[in-house]
Amino acid sequence: MDVECKVWEIVRFSEDLRYFVRSYVEALQENIATKQQLQAVYSEVHFAYKRFHEAYINFAKRLSVIAEAYDEQTGNHIERVGVLSAFIAHKLGLDDRMVELIKTFAPLHDIGKLLVPKHILNKPGRLTPEEFEEVKKHTLYGAQIIGDDPSFEVAKNIALYHHEKFDGSGYPFGLKGDEIPIEAQIVAVVDVYDALRSRRSYKKELSHEEAMVVLLGKDERTSFTHFNPRILSIFVKHSGEIKMLWDSVSFDQRQFFDQRDHDKSDTSKTS
Repeated sequence: MDVECKVWEIVRFSEDLRYFVRSYVEALQENIATKQQLQAVYSEVHFAYKRFHEAYINFAKRLSVIAEAYDEQTGNHIERVGVLSAFIAHKLGLDDRMVELIKTFAPLHDIGKLLVPKHILNKPGRLTPEEFEEVKKHTLYGAQIIGDDPSFEVAKNIALYHHEKFDGSGYPFGLKGDEIPIEAQIVAVVDVYDALRSRRSYKKELSHEEAMVVLLGKDERTSFTHFNPRILSIFVKHSGEIKMLWDSVSFDQRQFFDQRDHDKSDTSKTS
């Protein structure tokens, strides 16, 4: 009797074990299928997000080109700001991903000007205090356009803070030192340098050497205290490379303005 009971227990245990193993194998196969499905879904989501990200960046770049034209800026200003900002970021020792983000998003720094009245932006004379306050709002407008998606935090920081100054005398919030995100500190210097070197309808362009004099505060137009000294030291140390980079991304602005003036002259003659 005891033997029969033991045999029965062994048989039942064996059957239970086979059932467990069979259930485990089925569950494992189902889990594998689930993982494969999840991987497939993840791949689809990742691909869709990548396409969305690329589409957003391309759309934003188009907006930045419109903003540049809206402000009567010419000569690849936004492209130069992107290239030079990436160069400075690399020399500062920022990681490759951050360097690429800065190169991508630095051209959007003035995108908020799309919401500033054009007659103010392109006013030939000095702005009134009220008009200047309106222009200063382009930093806030830019942040609003870019939005709060964490993927575009660098873009938002650049648009919002690129007119802050290292000594706290900038806008819109009067941030000081490293309260200002490093990406905005970089673009702040590059934007001023490029503006100095660029010809506008209301001013002549400066040479690289003349722009460096102004940038380093040896001219009454600016103060070296406005900028991060580490960034200024990179401008000094790599002055020749920066000049070559700027020249390589530029086209002949003088030819552009001469052609534009020629076209205006022809139009006036035929009207």
